[in-house]
Amino acid sequence: MNITVTGRHLSISDSLRDYAEKKIKKLDRHFNQLIDAHVILAVEKLDHISEVVLNGDGVQFHGKEKAADLFSAIDLLFEKMEKQVRRYKEKHQMHKGPEKGEGASIDFTSNGGKQVVLRQVSNKPVDNVEALLQMKIDKKDYILFKKGDSKIEADTASSNRNYAVIYRGANGLKMIEVPAEKTEGGSHPGHFVAYTLDIFDDSPANPRIEFKKLNSCDMMKLTLHEAIQEIEKSRQQFLPFFNVESEFINIISKNGNKYEVMVPAF
Repeated sequence: MNITVTGRHLSISDSLRDYAEKKIKKLDRHFNQLIDAHVILAVEKLDHISEVVLNGDGVQFHGKEKAADLFSAIDLLFEKMEKQVRRYKEKHQMHKGPEKGEGASIDFTSNGGKQVVLRQVSNKPVDNVEALLQMKIDKKDYILFKKGDSKIEADTASSNRNYAVIYRGANGLKMIEVPAEKTEGGSHPGHFVAYTLDIFDDSPANPRIEFKKLNSCDMMKLTLHEAIQEIEKSRQQFLPFFNVESEFINIISKNGNKYEVMVPAF
């Protein structure tokens, strides 16, 4: 990683430059796809300020900290950037290949003679914002995910059957979930909660996303066969639906001659 240290109306000593470079260089151990970093140091009245812009492979991080002296400001900045980079890396790897707790793909022919692939999503619980950022990373318009705290290991969260879907519709982004209290022993087929999403900042460093609860939900309740017929009839690229056979939210999409259905991993 190339590191540049400059001062804003400030002369940078060699010892300060070396200290900043060594600190920022340590971020490589968390994310080896960092390309360059620009560190800016400044003094404004009683505030000693350190700021950095990190550029990686398709991602940019930014941080700024203040302290009583520049060395302390650099320390605080490093701690902030370390958290940002680690958080991004965890999100980026959430759906990377088969991991512990992630299901397999199952190919079969439906009762209508259609080729179908069931793809089990990861059963690692994540929060709503993490799921949305993962959808952006995957460059897709939908994601099915298990709601919860990402710090909980999959084994200890196996009883959490609360899945949700975020997708981009004609009127913007929407999230639909079956409330957790309705998922004991299967979901309640008639009760959903829907939200619209307002995105103020979807950067991995400091996301600001507001979820607004709606008064009604228009999710379709279908069998898998009916979902195939519906997506053929509507010619949509994908269709989130409530599978009345499994009693869980699924997402169906067409890939060539096959239909892919994202389902929870149990």
